[in-house]
Amino acid sequence: MTVQCQSAPNGRASVLRFTSTSSVANAQSWFLAFYSEVQKRIEAWSYERRVKRSRRVLESLPEHILHDIGWPNVDDRLPGIAKNTAEFKRGQ
Repeated sequence: MTVQCQSAPNGRASVLRFTSTSSVANAQSWFLAFYSEVQKRIEAWSYERRVKRSRRVLESLPEHILHDIGWPNVDDRLPGIAKNTAEFKRGQ
């Protein structure tokens, strides 16, 4: 809450005026912060979904095509879920 002080015309007394901080500007900033957080999460989810779909398509290709495109080497450059079995066992 903000306080604004004003002097009386005679200079002896002061008047306090209280204004609420829950104004439209604060509501808009709260909404924009919420919207940006939701947007970030949707973008992250969309990116991970595209990576998983790409992995699924590449892993479903026949062996001779995987060999031609060098798939085992491509795996190092694709981000995604770690294939460490120790981490998988700890998660269960």
